[in-house]
Amino acid sequence: MVHIPKQLKSLTAAVNAHLSMSYHIGMRVVKTVVAVMICLFITMLTGNWDSISITAVSAIVTIQPTRDETVKTGIFRVIGTVVGGLVGTLTVVIGLFLPYYNDGLFIVVIPLMLLFNLYLCNVFKMQHSCAISCIVTILVSANINIGLTAGGALLYTLIRLRDTLIGVLVATVLNIVPHYISALMKNHKEAKEL
Repeated sequence: MVHIPKQLKSLTAAVNAHLSMSYHIGMRVVKTVVAVMICLFITMLTGNWDSISITAVSAIVTIQPTRDETVKTGIFRVIGTVVGGLVGTLTVVIGLFLPYYNDGLFIVVIPLMLLFNLYLCNVFKMQHSCAISCIVTILVSANINIGLTAGGALLYTLIRLRDTLIGVLVATVLNIVPHYISALMKNHKEAKEL
């Protein structure tokens, strides 16, 4: 007979206490995976390989348990992308006029612009858009170190917005359409029973 140490038994019990072996894949998981697949397909068709992660991540973040939450999350994501892109572009413009920006001054300027970004989100009561707005600000403003211009920063912002919109729209449609299909089927069934 094999002797199992007491510590291993208690570790196994602790791990099993935090696992759900009865978990079944639900519709939200299926919709998320299908949304990512559609985003990857759209990216492949358009040839925008740089956009592949943004569209898929946008879809993943946007899909929520309910239709209303999905729509709200999508709106917050788009607003955050716009605000962050504009603040990031402003940061690039400021950086073009600051001596020593590329030599390390950006370490101070970018966080100050994030502070401005967070201020805007809070003043305009867009707290749900703060995180994505900060992320986009950093994505846009940090690219100045690879030679981005003000026009390039704006173009980069528009590309990020396009990619975000693709992911948000795919996720929203996938979260709304099944509801309408089931409602139509229910109405059809009720009409047949009359």
